[in-house]
Parts: sequence; structure tokens; C-alpha cells
Amino acid sequence: MKHGKSPFTSFYYVWNKASAVFYSACKTPFHSHNTMQLILDTQNNFRFRVKNGQWNTYKSLIIRENVCHQLDTHNSVQLIIYLDAESNGAKDIKSGPLLGKEIYAPDLNIFHLVNSHELEQALVNPEAGRMESLIKIILENLSKEIGIQFSDERILLIEQTISHTHPAEVSIEMLAKKIYLSQSRLRSLFKKVTGTSIHHYMLCNKIRFATNLIMAGNSINEAAVEAGFTDSSHFHKMMVKLFGIAPSDFLKNNKPTQYVICDKDRLVFKTNLA
Repeated sequence: MKHGKSPFTSFYYVWNKASAVFYSACKTPFHSHNTMQLILDTQNNFRFRVKNGQWNTYKSLIIRENVCHQLDTHNSVQLIIYLDAESNGAKDIKSGPLLGKEIYAPDLNIFHLVNSHELEQALVNPEAGRMESLIKIILENLSKEIGIQFSDERILLIEQTISHTHPAEVSIEMLAKKIYLSQSRLRSLFKKVTGTSIHHYMLCNKIRFATNLIMAGNSINEAAVEAGFTDSSHFHKMMVKLFGIAPSDFLKNNKPTQYVICDKDRLVFKTNLA
């Protein structure tokens, strides 16, 4: 049975120049914000259109302030960042990739910037410092016009594949073949580059996949089975072991409009319906 929470949001974190929230299970009306908006999908993709425009699907998108638009979370989950339009970071983006445009879709997804474990921690264990670090990484790379360098492109490809593939379709054998390494060599290289085992990374991603399904409207049992866990009890055990919170508590903790004010002088954020 669907849980029926719409929208399904994490805490809204509010700093002096920015705000951020995880968002799902919603198709918004046409609206605009007085802030720049960054939308980064954490699983599949989302649908978006400006007023009088056509629906398109995206993995990531930057929207100039005061642009009237509509967002469809599209059975996925997005990390949405609102940025003071007069901040240095916003000005850098507007003078760079957003120059002369209402929207810009960078060749970027969130897993270029953060791994599944870090992303899941920020979602299920609300903590201002953790979220602030996540946002800082994203904004720094956007201000460099998406100029990101990786220590090993093979491991980036493996992380991307794990993060974007249904957990039931991922195996170490399949991943090893993708980059022409033996399974033992892949395990060793992944651990060396990331500091964690590939098995742990795959399990974290499996849990993230399941919690995303919960946010998109599925019951805990539906999410557990779809993600490849034996049952909801198995999902419960693994999520508590890795993240210290049960799926049922994650679901119960969702309440409308929960704000975490991180700075004394906070961002002035306004939304206008069309």
C-alpha cells in the first residue's frame, strides 16, 4: 500500500546564502522563486518545463531566479538547492554556464560529486554540517564550470554504473568485465581509490535505492522487495546496521515543512505561484 505522503521531503536546511532539501512524490504547480535553483536527481530523472514550454527530462538542472516553471519528481528523488541570486556563487554561474539563459542542464549528475553512502547519510541522518559539506562540494564544482578531475576514471565509471543501475542487475562480475579487470583486481582497486569495499558500496546503493522508492510513494515492504532485499526485515536489518536508523523511523520522521536554521542571518526565500 502506498504511504500517500506528497510531497515527501527531508528537512529544509537554511543557511545565510543557500537552502537545501531532498524532494519527492510531487508534481508542482507553476511557480517561481526569488533564488537560483539547482536540481540534482539521485536515482532516475525528473521532468521539468518552463511556462508555455514542453516537458523534458533531466538528471540535473540550474534555473535562474524568477523563472516560472513546473517540476515533476517523476517517481524519483531530487536534491534541490536554493541559492541567493546575489551571492558570489550564483553570479559565477550566471556569468558562465547560465549566461543569457533561463535554464542550463550541466553534463553532471550527483554521483560525480558524492558517493551513495555519503548521500544516504545526508538523507536519513539529518545533520547540518553533513549537508553543508555536500552542498559545498556541488557549488565549488559548478563555479568551476563543471571542471571536475578524477583520480581514476575506471572507478568513477564503476561508481556511476552501480548508482544508475537497478541493484538486481549489478554484480561484481559484470562490473569487472566493464573495465576489463579481474574481479579480485577490481575489489582491490576500488578499495584503494575509495577507501571502502565494493560490496559495501553496492549495499549502500541498494539501501539508497529502497529509501528513494519509499520517498516516491512505495510502502516499506514494496521498496525492500523491489530493491532486492529478501523482505522488509532484511532491509530493516541492513539499514540499521549501516545507517543507524530503521526504514519505519525514516518514514515516520517525515513531517511537512521541517526547517533547520543553520545561520542567524538566514536566506530570504520566497516562492510565488503563477
